[in-house]
Amino acid sequence: MNSYEAYTLYLAIKLHFTSKSYDFFVHNAKVNSSFNTFLKRNDRFFFHKLTTKYNKEEMLEYFVSNFFHNSKTWIGNLVRADGETNYTKWKKYNQSFTYNFRNDCLLVNDVIANDIANDSISFNDMFLVHNGQHPRMLRLLLSGRISIQTLIILDKILTFIKDWDKKITETVIWPEKSFKIAKLKPFINFNLTKCKFIMKEVFV
Repeated sequence: MNSYEAYTLYLAIKLHFTSKSYDFFVHNAKVNSSFNTFLKRNDRFFFHKLTTKYNKEEMLEYFVSNFFHNSKTWIGNLVRADGETNYTKWKKYNQSFTYNFRNDCLLVNDVIANDIANDSISFNDMFLVHNGQHPRMLRLLLSGRISIQTLIILDKILTFIKDWDKKITETVIWPEKSFKIAKLKPFINFNLTKCKFIMKEVFV
């Protein structure tokens, strides 16, 4: 992958995570940017630096892991330690996907078992929106107790986020988080059968 290709991939992923109208997959990663425009950028060396470390597939994951973390990040920040840290965390979750998903499910099950405020809380109750407030499952995500990848997997299986979009009434935290989840979701690949088995094993 050359520097210009890395640059156009960077633009495509950035647009995907910042624009409501641009979809990386629908637009096939195409962006309006010329090679001459790239040559005029003072930061083009950063893209060359990344091409010496990562192939195309790794570069894609590098950009995704960073832009979903901070959609306003700049290429100069990506080549520093923070960019590498975000990528490492992303890889670590994916490399131990089954282990991490199971652990998050076990944590949710512990929350259900230990909820002393409600004697009969069920798995389904974790997703219910009461009076427009954040459901319990969302609060686990916002507090960092479960990963956004786990929430996305659960939603792909159970499809509850559309209901949250309709019923959650606060307009500061959830709309931004919902947008980020929607943008990240196409990049989350998982074994559906294995995840359903884990959920059955933990919750049933």
